[in-house]
Amino acid sequence: MEFDRLFTISAFEGLRLIRLLLAETVNSTAAECAQVLRAQTAQAGALDLDAAVFLHDVVAINAPADTVLFYRECVMAVMIAQMPNWAKVMTLGRGRFIKSLKGDENRDIRSVFRESQLLDDPPTIADVRWWDVLTARVRLNNNQERDLRSRHAEELSLNYEREQLQKLGIKTSPKWIAIEDNTVGYDVLSYRLSRESTANLLIEVKSTIASPMRFIISRNEWNVADQAGDAYLFYVWDMTKAPPVLHIRTVEQVRPHIPQDNEKGKCCLLYTSELPTNREV
Repeated sequence: MEFDRLFTISAFEGLRLIRLLLAETVNSTAAECAQVLRAQTAQAGALDLDAAVFLHDVVAINAPADTVLFYRECVMAVMIAQMPNWAKVMTLGRGRFIKSLKGDENRDIRSVFRESQLLDDPPTIADVRWWDVLTARVRLNNNQERDLRSRHAEELSLNYEREQLQKLGIKTSPKWIAIEDNTVGYDVLSYRLSRESTANLLIEVKSTIASPMRFIISRNEWNVADQAGDAYLFYVWDMTKAPPVLHIRTVEQVRPHIPQDNEKGKCCLLYTSELPTNREV
């Protein structure tokens, strides 16, 4: 069932009443309890009992009966199960998320959070813990999405390199280094022709959905790139395009965007942004 139908107080309250009936009639089903509510409860017409029956398998069976706490269980369960795109703002903080809910298009979402007393200011310790749990799940989901994009970009890079090696007449296949060891400072080992035979080409693969295009380089990656020089390339895939578009960057193209250590401070992550789009493949 679609998220907009499930993420409503009418569905949450319907499920809460169904659960109360189930506690009294152990052998009944959620669907049967919904029918009883339709026949005997005046407020049933304002409830989305079909969505409530669907939610019965989503929300923990031991969810507390207290109205507010039950709504919070429903919010948590539905968001974890379907993870809407707007949930990503939660990782920026509760206040930023609340501000993002302004506007008529978010009225229903805002209503759910308000009825669940999750917009109260100041929040209680219990509120903060609830937000922390959900934010952790959102962050985990974001990381999983990013990891999938990264692996896809690495796979695209391997396919691209196989084509390049075939064109160059090099019979050796590229190696997917990141699968075996992600500490060496590059993701793909490929090859290029040299005067005598072939030379190694180290490729660090990046994927981005940001505009302007930007990506993060670790200190270890940059140290390896700096030492390898012309034998190192950055393959940056723009994943917003279908199919994804490859941009190739040399070490010298990236170098001006790398921050410098100062005094006793050292950069742990090196961040490049708004790079020119030359060398698009």
